[in-house]
Amino acid sequence: MRISLQQAADILNRSVDEVLYIANNESRLSSFVKPDNDMIYRDDGTVSFVEGDSEPTWEFELEDVLEFKKQMDNELAGELEEILEER
Repeated sequence: MRISLQQAADILNRSVDEVLYIANNESRLSSFVKPDNDMIYRDDGTVSFVEGDSEPTWEFELEDVLEFKKQMDNELAGELEEILEER
């Protein structure tokens, strides 16, 4: 099941910009770009254009986002254990 960028950010408790950075620069989260809907293709081969500001949107697989959150939680737990052991 695919979810929106905002939903992924909410699940990960990160900003939209952070999620995009993780997906694009770190390649730790797979993402999909859903193209804008400025053209409608008909079965008869004709095309019509939609007026307005339609932009591409980002989508993420729910399973990938949940797995990444699990990895983040495990990394955080490991860092906390190290900090506690140092004291």
